[in-house]
Amino acid sequence: MRLRGLRFLTGAALAFLSMAPPIHAQTSCTITAPSSAGINQTFTLCGPTGSRYTYEWYGPGVEVDNETRCVTARVPNSGTYEYVLVVSRDGAELDRCTKIVNVGGSTGGARSCAISGPGSIQAGETARLCAPNDGLHSYRWTGPSGFTATTSCVTVDEEGTYFLTSRNNVTGSSRQCTHRLSVVGGPTGGGDCDISGPTSIRRGGSARLCAPARDNVSYRWTGPRNFNGTARCVTVDEPGTYTVAVRNLTSGRTERCSQRLFLAGDGPGDGTGDDQDPDEVIWDNCPRDLQFWRRAFNQERGGSGVAGLSLADLRAIARSVDERSAFWNWRNDVDGIRQALNPATPLTRHKQVARQYAALLANVAAGEIGLQGGERIALDLDTRVSFAGATTLRELIALTDNMLRARRGNYAGLNATLTAINAGRGIGPVCE
Repeated sequence: MRLRGLRFLTGAALAFLSMAPPIHAQTSCTITAPSSAGINQTFTLCGPTGSRYTYEWYGPGVEVDNETRCVTARVPNSGTYEYVLVVSRDGAELDRCTKIVNVGGSTGGARSCAISGPGSIQAGETARLCAPNDGLHSYRWTGPSGFTATTSCVTVDEEGTYFLTSRNNVTGSSRQCTHRLSVVGGPTGGGDCDISGPTSIRRGGSARLCAPARDNVSYRWTGPRNFNGTARCVTVDEPGTYTVAVRNLTSGRTERCSQRLFLAGDGPGDGTGDDQDPDEVIWDNCPRDLQFWRRAFNQERGGSGVAGLSLADLRAIARSVDERSAFWNWRNDVDGIRQALNPATPLTRHKQVARQYAALLANVAAGEIGLQGGERIALDLDTRVSFAGATTLRELIALTDNMLRARRGNYAGLNATLTAINAGRGIGPVCE
């Protein structure tokens, strides 16, 4: 196989990455609510205000309409209760807030509900959730699909809300903690998540998009120009990417579907339609996911490998990935990227993001190198994305590099975004 068009970042581009401002953890994700309430007393919880924010509330006694900035809750028994708010923007999670409310004279604090474990995992993986184990409490877990357990730690793999009720065996006081687990990289609702409707819209026209039909669910649409909707089907008139979150009102499981709507002429192919923007960027994206790159870089160690990629190709890709990122600094590029793609246990949020980041940069590098002989692999740096202020893939790379170096920020949301891009979701048309 012959390599052509080998290009690396210029010094100016590297300076841009190294000088980009550090990413800080969200500081505005605070829930405003009383610290205590009476038994069966209704109280209000409010999340932060932000442009294009959407809200998902989880916790005991939260009202059914729980996707607004403020909600009410009421619980019938005394105890310490924890509430979780997931704040998203344009379909991507921004942050999570928690709030402890003591009911009926209880006195538990935030540390009493410090469940350890990830907020998101990839499809096919498991999460280990553990209660604060002080030897004084008994435990009861409940979760999606009838999940129950009485151990201090549980291993789970299904998206949804997990509640932990612990009781002090000496005083008899109880607390109920809430942990929201998201699963990314695969269907999260037990079926295909496809939006029905056209993929193009005429100038001045409209299109009807419909989410999958589900029982006992709520729908939350977001789209261009601050579009929002709560019906299963919506009528839209702007080109762009539309995302719907389909949430089961009982289990809390959520499916997210996206569809991009393009602007089409009145008469495609015959020259009589509306004029289209000749400078509009048409992206040529052919990404490969984490598993692909794992197989590719494991072939030197007896793995099955990937047809069409030689060892020389892999060395060139690994060198490009290392040079593109200020976060990586490998002595041996191939060994370095292999370890990044296959991190040692335990898997942390930092390692989750790092491995998806390595796969994403490998996709970019493969396209810039211009590999010949196998299926095309590429990610265009000018591809439009939306995460934490980043609007292009180029900006997202700089953001990710800074977050990994600073070890602060919204790792769950960033991991979900990188995973989706590597799978070819949310970036417009991709090759078959």
